Amino acid sequence: MNSSRAKPSPSEQFLQGFCELVQAQLEAACSDLTQTDNLLDEAIEQLNTCFNALGEGLEQHEAGRIPADSPSLRPHVHLAITSLQFHDLTRQLLQRVRLRLEGLQVAATAGLSLDAQRPDWPQAIQVLAAQQSQLGKTLQGELQQQDLSCGDIELF
Repeated sequence: MNSSRAKPSPSEQFLQGFCELVQAQLEAACSDLTQTDNLLDEAIEQLNTCFNALGEGLEQHEAGRIPADSPSLRPHVHLAITSLQFHDLTRQLLQRVRLRLEGLQVAATAGLSLDAQRPDWPQAIQVLAAQQSQLGKTLQGELQQQDLSCGDIELF
């Protein structure tokens, strides 16, 4: 008798599906955190450059070397706007991670309560598949904005 050909029991199917759901969502959450970390690095570099340049521009303005409406300050203002975009992207990524982890918590709680109730395994497998599908649709793919460039955010 070859056990690799035997059909898994309903409880084994549920456990396998649950493990796949957990694995997929943890991988996706880690990916979102990595993307957030990369955005943080980029933003810190941009903000340092922006604040240093704005500080120098203000010193030159105060010394009377450049007028207040000088175009030389515009790129630095644009960079400050970019930092607002960064904040928005980071918030979205962190919300996605939170939703993934909440989805796992719901699935884990449901899985633990099913075991205690001697569940109807086919129904439990359907519930798990529905949870997996819902998480997949809600949190599918990366965020659309791939780089931080000025002009893509409305301030008011």
